[in-house]
Amino acid sequence: MRFPATPPAFPSANLAVSRAILPHLSPTLPDGRYLHWDDLRRRPAPAGLDHARWWNAQKIARGSARVLVPGFEDMRGEPFWFCRLDAIDRATHQLDRRDAVRAMIEAIGDDAVRAAYRIDQLMEEAINSSLLEGARITTRAQAKALMRDGQEPSAKGERMVLNNYLAMQRLLDVAHEPLTMDDLLEIHSILGVGALDAPSCEGRLRTARDDVRVEDAVTGDTWFVPPPAAELDKRLNALLTFANAETDRPFLHPLLRAMILHFWMAYLHPFVDGNGRMSRALFYWQMLRSNYDFAQYLSISGPIERSRRAYYRAFVLTETDDGDLTYFLLHQLGVLERATDELIIHLSDRAAQLKQVSRALSEAQSLNHRQQAVLAHLVRQTDARVTVKGHATSHGVTYLTARKDLQQMEELYLLRRLRVGKTDRYLIAESARERIVAR
Repeated sequence: MRFPATPPAFPSANLAVSRAILPHLSPTLPDGRYLHWDDLRRRPAPAGLDHARWWNAQKIARGSARVLVPGFEDMRGEPFWFCRLDAIDRATHQLDRRDAVRAMIEAIGDDAVRAAYRIDQLMEEAINSSLLEGARITTRAQAKALMRDGQEPSAKGERMVLNNYLAMQRLLDVAHEPLTMDDLLEIHSILGVGALDAPSCEGRLRTARDDVRVEDAVTGDTWFVPPPAAELDKRLNALLTFANAETDRPFLHPLLRAMILHFWMAYLHPFVDGNGRMSRALFYWQMLRSNYDFAQYLSISGPIERSRRAYYRAFVLTETDDGDLTYFLLHQLGVLERATDELIIHLSDRAAQLKQVSRALSEAQSLNHRQQAVLAHLVRQTDARVTVKGHATSHGVTYLTARKDLQQMEELYLLRRLRVGKTDRYLIAESARERIVAR
C-alpha cells in the first residue's frame, strides 16, 4: 500500500483568508466527501484557487467544527480530534434508528436461538480477527468445531482463533464493570498465549528494549513508531479514564467513543504483538458497556478483513493529518453499517432454514429450536458431525441437556451415532437428509 502524501504545513505564511477561498470554507467537498490532502491534491482545484489554498479553506472549516478527545494526545502533545459532520451525525442516527436488537427479535423470536446465534457470531469474529492478523486455518467449519468441542489446537492459526474466542467470552463478563489495567493485561494474556510472533510476551506491556513498529508487509518500510514505552503508564491511564467516564463534555456518541478507543489502543501499541486484536476487543467492550447489546452478535472484523487496505489507510490518514480522527470514524461507521446489514440478513436466513426443516419433517414439529438448528447445520454441511460438548457450547446449555437433545433425535431416527475413540459423534440419518433435500 502506498503511503499517503503529507499535507502542507497549516497555516502557511502566504495563505491568508481571502475572498477567493471564502466560498470554499467547508470541511467537505460539495458532494459531502471528507478528503485527505493525498486525495484532494489529485482533484481539479476550484477556479481561482491552487491546491494549497483549497486545502487551507478546508482546514479552516474543519478547525471551526473541531471536537477534542479528552486526554488523547499525540507524541507532540497535540490533541486528537474529529470534525462534527452531518455525515457522522446521520450515520450514528441511522444505526440507532435501525434498532438491530428489535430487528433480530422479529427475525428470530426465540431466546434459545438468539443465544446460539450469539455464540456462532462470537466464533465468526474470532475467526475473522485472526485472519486479519495473518492466521491460517483449514476451513471455517473446522475452526468452529475446534471451539465447540474444546479440542486442543494443532497449529498457530487454530490457537489464534481459539484464543480470540475465549477473550471475547471474557469481555462479556467484564462488559458492565469499569475497565482496569489488570483487565487489559488479562485479555492480552488470553489472546496471546501460544499465538504471538514474539515468544513469552503475552500479558505484559512492551519495554524500551522491545523494538515495536508498524511496517509494510511487502516493502518492510516503517509506517508508524508508537509512543515511547516510558509513557505507556500515563497514556494508558488516560485511555482508561476516557473508557470508564460516565459523562462527556462535549457529548460523544457511544458508537464514536467505541471507535475512538479502537484507534487509541492501536495508536499506543502497548504490547509487543497482538495490538490489533486488543484494539478490536476494546471496541466490543465499549459497545457492550454502552448497552449496545447487539454488538455481541456482530463481526466487525469480517468487513475489515475483506477490505484491509481501507482499514489500515484510515489509521494512516489520521496520523498524517494533525490527529484528525474523522477519517477513521467515517471508515468505521461504514464497517459497522455493513456488519449490521450482515447480521440482519444472516438472522433472517437462519430463520428461513429452520422453517424449511420444520416443514420438511413432520417429526420436527416436536423438536426444540436447538434440535432444529442441528438438522439445518447437518443438511448444509454433508461431512459435518455434532458432539454433545459441541452442541452444549453452541447453544449455551448444560452437557446433560445437550445429550438429551441428541439422544432424542437418534430415537426419532433423525440422527445416527458414531463412536470415534471415546467420543460419540452424531450424523444426520440418510433418510432424514433425503426427505429434507427432496422438499
